[in-house]
Amino acid sequence: MSEIGKIIRGLVYFWSWNCSIFGGYLLFVPLTFQQILTPKFHRKILDLIITYWQYYVTTLLLRQNCEIHVTGDPIHSDETALVISNHRTRVDWNFLWGVMYHAVEGKNRWWYGTKFVLKNSIKNVPIAGWVMQMAMYSFIKRNWEEDKRLLDDYIEYVRDLEYKHLLILFPEGTDLTQKTKLASDKFAIANGLPQYKHVLHPRSTGFVYLVDEMRKKKCLDAVYDLTLIYPDVCPQNEEKLFLGNFPRKVMAHLVRYPIPVLPDTNEELKEFLEKRWLEKEKTIEEFKTSGNFLYHGKELAKKDFLTLPWAYFTHTLWMAFTFVMVLLLVFSKVFLYLVIMYTVGLYVLPLVSNANLFKVRKRVLEAIGCGGKFKNK
Repeated sequence: MSEIGKIIRGLVYFWSWNCSIFGGYLLFVPLTFQQILTPKFHRKILDLIITYWQYYVTTLLLRQNCEIHVTGDPIHSDETALVISNHRTRVDWNFLWGVMYHAVEGKNRWWYGTKFVLKNSIKNVPIAGWVMQMAMYSFIKRNWEEDKRLLDDYIEYVRDLEYKHLLILFPEGTDLTQKTKLASDKFAIANGLPQYKHVLHPRSTGFVYLVDEMRKKKCLDAVYDLTLIYPDVCPQNEEKLFLGNFPRKVMAHLVRYPIPVLPDTNEELKEFLEKRWLEKEKTIEEFKTSGNFLYHGKELAKKDFLTLPWAYFTHTLWMAFTFVMVLLLVFSKVFLYLVIMYTVGLYVLPLVSNANLFKVRKRVLEAIGCGGKFKNK
């Protein structure tokens, strides 16, 4: 394909992606009031919208002739799951939505939410970052005292709401580049660890804390180890992706570890994580040399709705919906002021987060003597 053709494809993808995000944000704003009164129902409605949007992105990749190939253990939609993945590029999340479309199974798969743990700087990216906040992504500051409080709020929210979803964590903390590899090698030398070519050494603190606290509170069912490979083109950042540098194939393999088989102590959990990353290094090296990338399990492929007619229908539907929401924004002053107030609130009011709103609601209900009555509505 010519360079001009690639750029046109990238621009179409960019505008399709961002316009849909803007339409979703406009819809989410009025739904915010619902989360105070009926947080569980509100969460389900938002997850249904977000999961359908993830399918929309998956069909955008289909139109770019990007195949998502997933193998291994399926993720069960009736469980709360923690997914740990290597972080090859800054735009891994864009392809992981497609991976989860294929990997998640069960009758609740269309409202089984996918969340990410991301850097705090991302949450204030206009529109995209705002939607991620509303979707209940977790944003860490790399300050353990603050991050621990954030994770505690998340765990309390998940436990009290009995919330089934999956959370994707990148234990490496950043994507693989020449600069980050040098830092990883330096860490390996200082700690007597092997130097890796294809992955970075994982940071264990957040992973260990999440697993240990969530299993104590009985709100985690399984950990999935995900290995991600780009066999040909590997877009390192958003600029490369939106200029049309799409891989022809993205490969992912999942291995399930139910909670009873995980190590008991924090030190053993740390060793468990390090062993998984050593395995990833060997697996990716084997793929680079032999082309073999299959541990066990079946191919996870859902083809029924991944056809061009379904893709065009989904794109038309989502763009029409976005157009209607923009018209509402233009012609309704009430809606315009509501969107402005909420957007400002995302920057100045910590209460807009799902976990904190739920906490405030819970305390109010407890204060008037009916805290347990409305707990799971």
